[in-house]
Amino acid sequence: MHSNRITELQAMMSQDGVDATLYATSGNMQYFLGDGTYYWHRLSETNWGLEPDEKTREAHALNKPDCILYIPVDDEPILFSTYNSLNEIGHLEIKQISSFFAMIGDKIKPFIKNKKCIAVGESCFKALTVMVHNIDNTITIKDGERYGERLRVIKDADEIMKLRRVAEFTDLAMLKVAKSLKPGITPTEIKNHIAAIGLISGVQSLSFNPAAICVESGRPGSMELFDFPEDKPINEGTAIGFDFGYIIDGYCSDFGRSFYVGRNRQAREVYQALQDAQLNLLNLIKPGKPLNTTFDILHKKLEMRALGKYLRRADGDALIMGHQIGIDVHERPWLRSDVKGVFEPGMVVCIEPKIMWPGLCYLRCEDMVLVTETGNEPLTTFDRKLFEL
Repeated sequence: MHSNRITELQAMMSQDGVDATLYATSGNMQYFLGDGTYYWHRLSETNWGLEPDEKTREAHALNKPDCILYIPVDDEPILFSTYNSLNEIGHLEIKQISSFFAMIGDKIKPFIKNKKCIAVGESCFKALTVMVHNIDNTITIKDGERYGERLRVIKDADEIMKLRRVAEFTDLAMLKVAKSLKPGITPTEIKNHIAAIGLISGVQSLSFNPAAICVESGRPGSMELFDFPEDKPINEGTAIGFDFGYIIDGYCSDFGRSFYVGRNRQAREVYQALQDAQLNLLNLIKPGKPLNTTFDILHKKLEMRALGKYLRRADGDALIMGHQIGIDVHERPWLRSDVKGVFEPGMVVCIEPKIMWPGLCYLRCEDMVLVTETGNEPLTTFDRKLFEL
């Protein structure tokens, strides 16, 4: 259990009039327990929240918790879990109450029944809300996810060390993958190779489903992104944009580089312009710099070489250039044009510009970047000039 984080959380709860907070298996549970030895995350594919068209939290209805972290505002936390979890979590220095899965609600009932307001994390939100209201339907439920998110914005020294380690591993994995990029290999084989590197090295998981996005210059389908079949052999004249990451010690990486199988002067120059724009942005990022300016800075630099129109946008009207990273691969705040706030020392962000030039190439680079007291330090340092293979 991480006592300092618990104390900070309890102060926030007290200010909001919250009697207790409940977290199921999630990044917030890992954060407050201060333990990365057990895989506290849900999978990256299941922890990204609701789709835009989902108006309620019904998507979480089937997510039933087998571990619940109970944090009262004025007493010691308790971890409720199933008996079969004890081998993995029995070492934790926190009060634990175990039972069969069907009895967890009965075990937590004495601690819940006299509360007036309980905050609940997003993971298993529906199931936890139903459990609380089955105990007492007069209890007010509040959103508890944002407590952990707010505290997780600034990484401490231990978190930075873990993020540095997973970033270094990802750089080495990219070098191994680059050496395998020869005509005849398929995107599926490339992605399997990325996974195998992690499996052999004993990483906990992939941060997300890896991507090896191909555009075969001048060929049918090259005008559209994601039109290259996953099982099609790659020929010379193909650009490959990578996006992948791993989880080590409970912390994620998220990284990207691009390569070209063969020789293409125009694609090479575009990739160098993309990397130059990335380096220009890194030179400007420092504490106090607004988060919402990253896209504009990159666009302005690329526009100087008539490439601004190829810089990809995302998410409707918002211009997105990255996100924070840590226990979860995507953490708030996002680097979006509609987000308020500034860079602060201890933040670790992923900056991920992408260029799509129809008929020529899809190129991307992504770096994990630590914001320091005076500027920033890229945690991923893979060769920015290696491109043509």
